[in-house]
Amino acid sequence: MKIQALALLVALVATACDRDQPETMVGTLERDRVEIKVESNEPITAIHVKDGATVKPGDLILEQDGARLQARLDQFAATRDQAGARLSELQRGPRPEAIREAQARLEASQVITRNAETDLARARDIFERGLSDAASLDHATASWQTAVAREKADREALAGMLNGTTVEELQQAQAALEASEAASRLANLDLQRLRIVAPVSGTVDKVLYQLGERPVPGATVAVILDGERLFARVYVPEHLKANVTTGTVLDVRVDGVAETFKGTVRWVSADASFTPYFALTEHDRTRLSFLAEVEIENSAHLPVGLPLEAWLPRDSRP
Repeated sequence: MKIQALALLVALVATACDRDQPETMVGTLERDRVEIKVESNEPITAIHVKDGATVKPGDLILEQDGARLQARLDQFAATRDQAGARLSELQRGPRPEAIREAQARLEASQVITRNAETDLARARDIFERGLSDAASLDHATASWQTAVAREKADREALAGMLNGTTVEELQQAQAALEASEAASRLANLDLQRLRIVAPVSGTVDKVLYQLGERPVPGATVAVILDGERLFARVYVPEHLKANVTTGTVLDVRVDGVAETFKGTVRWVSADASFTPYFALTEHDRTRLSFLAEVEIENSAHLPVGLPLEAWLPRDSRP
């Protein structure tokens, strides 16, 4: 009987000790990884940072050859200038010299028409007398019709100059100018983006290309560890998942640091990190774990990659 009582006492003590020893969640310190990508496959001409360098937003990371895009920008700029000159010309209207030239051309056409009309009348009279053939009459008729058409064309050209530019012509010229300006801005933007700069403050984790290499468009050329935020990435066991949710406060201990930190869960994955086909059986589902991210207070000075342990405070344990 005494032996049974002693065994019960030992079991109760062991249970109390288990409750005093919290179950830990393991993980590592991490920073957000910012991948720097390129939009062009031009060769790299300069690299301005090394692995481990500290950068600020706007600091130059690397540069690519801009000769091709500069030539395209010059082409679009010339097209823009041409469209602008054409619009100015239409807005100003024809010059007085051009109007006088059109008037003189019309007067000459009128003289030619009168001469052709006289020749036609003479040819018709001769044909009616039977002194010429039909071919001569046809030739005179065609000459008169040509002269009349030329006079009409010259009169319309003069009228167009005197009436000025139409609204539709001005709208077309304005649209052409706006299109060429947009193309120039796009070409200039493409040229500027050959200078790859840091978007955030942080540490250069790795530059992935060398001088002279041609990264494909969309390739990652460098990785920056964001210096603004340090967090813990931990794995939550399946039986603790119900108690570890967004906003849950955890105690965190980092290897090599005597201080215990406070952390707040900001995200927990809804899916298990590894789910074998048998995972949902009662015996094996305890193997599941869920990835979580934890904001840690006063930890900005710590390096990434350090292993850590996190656990629920005593008053929050299941």
